[in-house]
Amino acid sequence: MNILINQQSRDIPDQCSLEHLLTQVLGIPVAGLAVAVHETVIPSTDWSAYILQPADKVMLIRATQGG
Repeated sequence: MNILINQQSRDIPDQCSLEHLLTQVLGIPVAGLAVAVHETVIPSTDWSAYILQPADKVMLIRATQGG
């Protein structure tokens, strides 16, 4: 199935949870990461149960330090 991740089209497996997307498909560290689907933030405690749907718009936001 196809979704948008930070405005870029990406094919992912069907029945893919947010947690699986982040850790297995994208292979990115999740520390300091916020995820929104259709502009609604999904708490990290819900990532394993949140199943993505075709055409979902996912935004990944990483907290950074700076000054």
